[in-house]
Amino acid sequence: LEIKDESKLAVAFRKTGEASKINPTKDWGVGPVLYGSVSEWIIQYKKGLRKFNNFERLLEQDPTGQIMQYIYVGDTGELDQEAGETMLREYPEVVQAVFLHVVSSDPPSSFPPSGLFIPPPKLVNGRPVVFFRTYVGAAAKATQLGLMEPDGLMRVVEEAEKNLQAKGVPEGNSKWVDLERDVDEAYRTLGEMY
Repeated sequence: LEIKDESKLAVAFRKTGEASKINPTKDWGVGPVLYGSVSEWIIQYKKGLRKFNNFERLLEQDPTGQIMQYIYVGDTGELDQEAGETMLREYPEVVQAVFLHVVSSDPPSSFPPSGLFIPPPKLVNGRPVVFFRTYVGAAAKATQLGLMEPDGLMRVVEEAEKNLQAKGVPEGNSKWVDLERDVDEAYRTLGEMY
């Protein structure tokens, strides 16, 4: 499934870039995308290696490592952790962090009342691997690591809450439980900064 310039994802990236208070730009979007192949869907254990190999192809665009720094974002479902940790072991000078969305194949009704367990962060080769459940959780961790400004964190909090309200997600739903836990972390993060 190719990501095109008019896709929701690409449009959202552009709008985010344009709305930035620090560095507004119309140049945000989706650059070259390096896809997997059918073989990874058949031979699942090759997915992590393919993702790492695609990252190495991306690095070839800046062989000096002087122009681009990377933050790898994946999930806990398809060997993204393996790929991200390999990137940190092999290229710590250009990979700033790995962010992994915690996913589960279990139905939300089976989650504990406090929400799905989020593993603690860890370091690989001196670089952080962090786990998150919502965009707010990811933004809070990015702010803690100095990868995001506090005003960006607040925009993510506001948009996430508006999004769940607009979708009519009922209170008490696991999505609200996860979001509320991460909003608490966001406010703790901001409180520690000021």
